[in-house]
Formats: sequence, structure tokens, C-alpha cells
Amino acid sequence: MEAIDKKSKLWNLFRDNMEFFLTYCFFGWVYESIWCCLIYHRRGFINRGFLFGPWLPIYGIGFFIILGIFKLLRVKKPVLVFIVGAVVAATAELIASYIIEAAGMDPMWDYHAEFLNFDGRIALVPSLMFGFLIWLALCLIHPGIKKLQDKFRNSKAHNIGFIIIAVLFFIDLIARIWLGSNI
Repeated sequence: MEAIDKKSKLWNLFRDNMEFFLTYCFFGWVYESIWCCLIYHRRGFINRGFLFGPWLPIYGIGFFIILGIFKLLRVKKPVLVFIVGAVVAATAELIASYIIEAAGMDPMWDYHAEFLNFDGRIALVPSLMFGFLIWLALCLIHPGIKKLQDKFRNSKAHNIGFIIIAVLFFIDLIARIWLGSNI
């Protein structure tokens, strides 16, 4: 009985964290697609991801990094979540831009046209947007997802739906590795 309970706990831990990852990958993809339509003044669909499906893994990974930073800093007040989120996001974008440049890759974003930008690498409005998104994720979305997970933890439909979406993600990831990026 104890082995089954341990196996069940491991499954729940894996599924819960993978659901967080996939949820933020999807929300990141939606955000990027809408943001790029607005800043590039284009109508219609823009697939901002390097995968075929509607997900950007950097947002899923970024969520866990942000969650870890906020747990470490013990930031809980909503206004501080927003401010610290904006600073952390701007710092991460700045560091990432130098890493991308050092790797000899083309820049993945350019904020030269944005108000209060630093060398086109970071800018005020995108940093505030990320601060807002981090506040939204940590103060509203994440607690809501946790409640849904607790409510439907033992639902067969929930588990089957999760397995289907996770398998599609991994197939997409493997296909992209095999076929190369679509950027």
C-alpha cells in the first residue's frame, strides 16, 4: 500500500509541475503572438515559437526560475511582486541578450524603437509588461491552477487530457530538434 501511495505522490508531483510548465509555455506563446502583432503592426497570426505547437518553453522554464527567486526573496505583497518581477525580467533579458550576442546569434528582440531602452536590449514598457505578467502569474493564475489541480487530482479525464497534451508537446519538441528551428 505504501509503494502505491509513493508512486501516486510522484505522479502527482510530476503531473502538477508539468502542467505548470505547459500552462506557462502556452500563456507565453499567446503573449508573444499578441505582443508581436501589436509592435510590428501586423494583422493575423504570428507564430512566435520555435515549435509547431502553441508553446514557448522559455516561459515555462522562466516561470520556475521566477517562482524560485520569489520563494528565496519571500516577496508576497502584490505591488512588490510587480516591481521585483519587472526588475528580474529586465535583468534576465539583458543577460540573455549578451549571451545570444556572444554565441554569435542574431538578436531575438530589438527594443531600439521603444521608450527608455538600453541599447535595444531592454526597455521600460516590455519590462513593465513582464512585471505585470509575473504579478498575474504569481498572484492570480498560479493559485487558480493549484486549486483546479487539487479539485481534479484523481479525475481520469484530467489525467488523460494531461497525457495527451504532454505527449503532443514532446512530439513537437522532438520534431523540431529533428527538423530544425522554424525561426
